[in-house]
Amino acid sequence: MKRIWIHLSFLVFLCILVQGVAAIAVGNIVISPSGDLVSGQSQVRSSFVINFPASGGKTFDDANTLQLSSEMDNPTWTYAIVLDGVENPSKTEIGQNVNINGWLLSYPSRRELSMKVTMEATAPTVQGTAEKVVVGVRVLDSRGAAVASSEVVKKKLVINPAQIKESVQQAKNTLSQLRSRIDAMMMPGIDLSGVEQKYNEAANAIQSAESTTDYAKAQASLKTADDALKSAQELLVTLGIQKTIADADAKMEEVNALITDFRVNRSMGSDARLTPIMIAYDDAADLVSDAKDNLARKEYDQAQNKASEAVTKADSALADALKLKSEIESNPLSGAATMLAGVLVGGITIIIIMAVIAVIVVIGFLLFRRRRKWDELG
Repeated sequence: MKRIWIHLSFLVFLCILVQGVAAIAVGNIVISPSGDLVSGQSQVRSSFVINFPASGGKTFDDANTLQLSSEMDNPTWTYAIVLDGVENPSKTEIGQNVNINGWLLSYPSRRELSMKVTMEATAPTVQGTAEKVVVGVRVLDSRGAAVASSEVVKKKLVINPAQIKESVQQAKNTLSQLRSRIDAMMMPGIDLSGVEQKYNEAANAIQSAESTTDYAKAQASLKTADDALKSAQELLVTLGIQKTIADADAKMEEVNALITDFRVNRSMGSDARLTPIMIAYDDAADLVSDAKDNLARKEYDQAQNKASEAVTKADSALADALKLKSEIESNPLSGAATMLAGVLVGGITIIIIMAVIAVIVVIGFLLFRRRRKWDELG
């Protein structure tokens, strides 16, 4: 058992040793241009330093390979090994993957080793804007697999000028559609100032993107325009829902006024014709409440649906209430009969209550007299 633990400990030590030898540190990475790249046009240059920390008895495992890589077009690599502060003559290689044998980098751990690297290339041609690797550094083991945690990658966004022009046109179309929607929303009670501000912001950004020859700036301007357009569209949706909710509220106020008139002024609280109107009113009120909650959570589709349903319910309640009012006014006896019925019902109720009280009083009086008679008889 002890021998097994000794072997396992040795294997763990070997794993740690391999990982230590495979360690590299990539620093001082500089890439120009600093902004985005233009497809097939931008000349790219990158420089960096690779340090090989001494561990495991060697600066680098001679069974491993150091790989330099790039997704740029025709990259040219120039690298020089610096040993104990002395820079060796540089070497130049061409290709998207350059492999450097480990034995060139394997020295005793007491030695100080680093490598200076420069890469020059052209931005690749892309159909659509895409992120591409400018430089990548990794350690490959004896099987050609990348050693975990050894990889360092730097990427840049490569912009297609044709796509920029297409995006500008799409943004202009969206801006035109937004203008039509704003104009359609212009009516009393709707404050469109916030939408107009975002519209102007988007228009200025689109104009900037269209007029510049700097594609990186054009891309940034289009991003600004897209954000402003989205904000304006969201504001328009919110205002539209708020307008629908306000319409429902206004109709419900009319219904509520009619219900109050029926119940208070006409004493029609028990009239069966009033029941469906009150039910529709309550349903509309619930829908308005739901619509406001959905809007607060930015659930725009649900909010719009609830608000529209509230208007439908409020319309139905208002139509029925106006119809009932018309019937009453065209036939006053109907309203009077309803009022009389209410009075009669109320009167009968009072009579019943008074009769019950009288019975209780009589019974109490009789019981009182009987008890007093018993007391007199001793």
